[in-house]
Amino acid sequence: MADIFCSQDQDEYTQVDCGIDQAGIVATGYVDPSSVNFSNLTRAQIKEQLESVSFWNNLLNASPAGAFIATKTRGEYPGGTPTEEDGFGRESTQVTGANHEANTEFEGIYENQDFVEGLNRRKWYAAFVTNGNKGIFVQNPVTVYGKLNIPRGITTSAFWMINHKWQEYSNPIVFNIPAGIFDE
Repeated sequence: MADIFCSQDQDEYTQVDCGIDQAGIVATGYVDPSSVNFSNLTRAQIKEQLESVSFWNNLLNASPAGAFIATKTRGEYPGGTPTEEDGFGRESTQVTGANHEANTEFEGIYENQDFVEGLNRRKWYAAFVTNGNKGIFVQNPVTVYGKLNIPRGITTSAFWMINHKWQEYSNPIVFNIPAGIFDE
């Protein structure tokens, strides 16, 4: 069967014999798409930039800032869900893309209200950082919606819940986080 996207290049599988990739989103970086231009870069070139301390420092220290980082978060990215349409010939369906969703949470309902309102007002590139110090970067603009979570129990905590949604056939880019950028 032919590949519907006509690309025949395939990397070899790599067996990992020990260790695990620790999960759980512990920090999230938001990059203003107008602050960077990834349009002519390969995934490998984008990964190289994301692993650079100077790339992040330049965005964080710009005026106005081109990136913001939320540390001490919790969350998950369960992967994308394929979108399908009717196929052609003897193929009953074909995958045409994927819908993705990641959810994060963080504290500071008073201290972070302006930050969340800013997130809600535009689309962002997003970098989700796992407990294993791996970054998961979304190079398509992400729709962000943050809302308060105020449970009814008086012994529970209130926090922000941030929903991130995007459509993209490819998976996010996995990268090694640069030292010191996403620290608490």
